[in-house]
Amino acid sequence: MSIFAWCIIIGCAVLALGIVFDGPLDEALPDGAIPVLAVAVAVFGAVGMGVQALVGDRPHAAIAWGLPVTLALAAGGATRWSWRRLRRSLPRNATPPSAEEVVGEEVQVLWWKSGEGEVRAVVRGHQLTLSAHSAEPLSAGERAWVVDCEDDGLLVTPWRHIDA
Repeated sequence: MSIFAWCIIIGCAVLALGIVFDGPLDEALPDGAIPVLAVAVAVFGAVGMGVQALVGDRPHAAIAWGLPVTLALAAGGATRWSWRRLRRSLPRNATPPSAEEVVGEEVQVLWWKSGEGEVRAVVRGHQLTLSAHSAEPLSAGERAWVVDCEDDGLLVTPWRHIDA
């Protein structure tokens, strides 16, 4: 088997592994690196095999390697451009907000008892219900300010303290 056939196999395998192991690979590599590399390697192999089939086993080095490399770089660039376009076209609120994004925002108290309760926050158009605690008394329907996000919930303070 030629190096070009191996490149096709490796490119397809990397793309398949990128789909299967999406989460861990996204943390290890820059966004979009897997499809760009996989397409470039597979195109290099496919074009190389095509050149080898058309010209024979002994083509000139510039044709045998130059054409596959040029088209592989072009395919990688086109894949990167497409990837970035698609990422920009996705809505920003496609991922749900985290509790850390609520820090510094206004929330509404849903219920409160003995320094603990639940609050409702609206972040990027998503409505969240989160547990909260405060040293100061709060009541249902009151507005509060999120001071910090801790393991056991949000730390909030009544809104009137911010206005004063």
